[in-house]
Amino acid sequence: MTTIRQIEDFCKKTAPYETADEWDNIGLLVGEESTAVDKALLALDITPGVIEEAAENGTQLIISHHPVIFEPLRYLEPGEPAYLLAKHGIAALCLHTNLDRAEQGVNTALANALGLKNTTFYPADYLLVGEPETPADAKAYAAFVKERLDAPSVRFTDGKVTRVAVSSGGGGEGVMLARQYGFDAFVTGEMKHHHYLWAVSHKIAAFDAGHYPTENVVMEPLGKLLAEAFPETEFIPGNTACPYRSV
Repeated sequence: MTTIRQIEDFCKKTAPYETADEWDNIGLLVGEESTAVDKALLALDITPGVIEEAAENGTQLIISHHPVIFEPLRYLEPGEPAYLLAKHGIAALCLHTNLDRAEQGVNTALANALGLKNTTFYPADYLLVGEPETPADAKAYAAFVKERLDAPSVRFTDGKVTRVAVSSGGGGEGVMLARQYGFDAFVTGEMKHHHYLWAVSHKIAAFDAGHYPTENVVMEPLGKLLAEAFPETEFIPGNTACPYRSV
C-alpha cells in the first residue's frame, strides 16, 4: 500500500521543498498523509474539470504543478477547486517553484522536448542553456517550437539560433541573462512588451510559446518517475487541454 506521505517524501527528494521561493505554496495542500493511493492523476492545474476527471477515474490524489490554494482562503465557495476536492475526498499535492528548480523538473523537460544537447542548468535563475539539434533562423525555429510543444502559437523576435536558453512558464525576465550565459536564443512561456524590446536591442531571438505548453511537458516524465518508484500505484496523465486558443 502506497500512502500520500510516501509519495510526498519521494517528491521532496526529486524537487526539494527548500528550493521553492518564499512566496510559494507547495506540498500537500488538501488531504491527509496517511491516505492510501491506488490511483493518482497528474495535471498542470487543478481545475473543476481536472477534479471531475480524477473523481471519474477513482483517484485519491491529484499531483499538480500550480498550487490549488495560493492566496489565503476566507471561505470555500461551491464550485471552486478546493471545495470540490474536499467534496470528492481527493487530496492535492502541488510542486511549483521547487519543480522548476529540480534537475528532473520543468525546465529539463522543456529542454528535452526541444531536443537541446550539451545543456547547463542554472536552477537559481530558473534557466537551462543548451544547443539546438540544428542551428536555424528565428522563423524556422518558431515553427519547430510550436510543433514540439503543441503550442497554439509562438511569438518571436528575429535572430539566429545557435545556443538556446529555456525558462518555462512566466520566465520572460530570463531573457535579460542573455549576455551573462552567452545564448542567442531564448524560449519561455510569457514575455512582456519590454522583454521583446530588450531582445531586439540585444539581438536575441526570443520565443514566447505560452505558459501552458512550456510547463505541461513535465507531467509525463514526472509520471514516469513516480510509476517507477511506486509500481503498485497507477499514475494517470490528465486529459485537460491547453485552456486557450489562437486564431
